[in-house]
Amino acid sequence: MKKIIQSFLGIFTLLIFVQCSEPENPIYTVLDNFTNGAIIRTVEIKSAEFNSFDDSTFFEVMIEEQDEENGALLQEVRVYINFDDNTSSNGTTSKAELLYQTIPASGFTVGDFGLPRASFKISLAEAVNALSLSSSEFTGGDAIDIRFELQLTDGRVFTNSDSTGSLQGSFFSSPYTYKSVIKCIPLAAVPGIYTFEMADSYGDGWQGSQIKVTVDGTTTYYGIPSPYSSDAAHNALIEAYSGNDSSGTSQITIPATAQNMRFEFIRGRFAGECSFTIKYTDLDGNNAQNAFSESNPAASEKVLSVCQ
Repeated sequence: MKKIIQSFLGIFTLLIFVQCSEPENPIYTVLDNFTNGAIIRTVEIKSAEFNSFDDSTFFEVMIEEQDEENGALLQEVRVYINFDDNTSSNGTTSKAELLYQTIPASGFTVGDFGLPRASFKISLAEAVNALSLSSSEFTGGDAIDIRFELQLTDGRVFTNSDSTGSLQGSFFSSPYTYKSVIKCIPLAAVPGIYTFEMADSYGDGWQGSQIKVTVDGTTTYYGIPSPYSSDAAHNALIEAYSGNDSSGTSQITIPATAQNMRFEFIRGRFAGECSFTIKYTDLDGNNAQNAFSESNPAASEKVLSVCQ
C-alpha cells in the first residue's frame, strides 16, 4: 500500500509541474513583448468640408494626445497635407504630401481628462496655396487629406500606420488621418440649364407637391400634374411638363445675369410617393452633372451641388 501511495504522489507532483509550466502559445509571446504606445484622439471635428465657391471654408479638429505618462512624453505633432484628385474631367493632378505645420507641446493645453489638447484649422485657400493648386486643378469630389504624426521625447514616432488593433495602452481609437471633401455649394445663382426628372411611385401625379424655384425674386413651380380635378389649382401653377402621371421632366434656364437662386420642395398629399433629380448643364449644354436627388422629399430648401 505504501508503494502505491508513493507512486500516486509522484504522479500528482508531475501533474502540478506540467500544469504550472507556461505553454508554448503565441499569446505569451505577445504579452512578453508588450509595449505601450501613444495616440492622438479625435475630441471634436468642428468642420469637415470645403466649398469650392468659398475658399474661406475650413477643416477644423480638436485632438487629444495620450501616452504611457499621460502626455508627459509629448514633444510635437506634425501635420501633413496632400491633394486627393478623385475627378478625371479636369485632368489628374499629382501633388506630393508636404509638411504643413508643426504643433509643439507648448501649443497644447490640459483637457477635461488631464491630457494635452490642441486644435488644428486649415482653410481651403490655405490648403490650395500650400499645395500650389490652381483653381482649374480641383473641383467637387476631390479632397484634401490631413495626416498627423506624433513625436515623443524618447524618439518614438506614431502615425496612421500605427493605429491598428494591436496598438496597446489606450482605451480609444486613433485615426491620425482625415479627409476633407471639396463640395460645390452655390452661394449665389449659377447660370445654366436645370432639368427636373420627376417620378411618382403610385402613378397618379404629385397631388399638390411642387418644386419651387425663386430666381431674383421671380418664382416658378415644377411638378407632375395630378389627374384629379381637386388638384386643378395646383396644376395651373406648374410650368411646362413633358411626361405622364408616373414620370416626366421640366426645365428652367437661369441666365448669366441672375444674382440669386433658391430651390425648395412643397409637400402635397401623398408626398412620400414623390422623387426627383435636378440635372445641370451650363448655358452651352456642357458640364453635365447631377446637382440634387431625393426621394420622399422633406418640405425644405434644397442645397444643390453645382461644380464648375
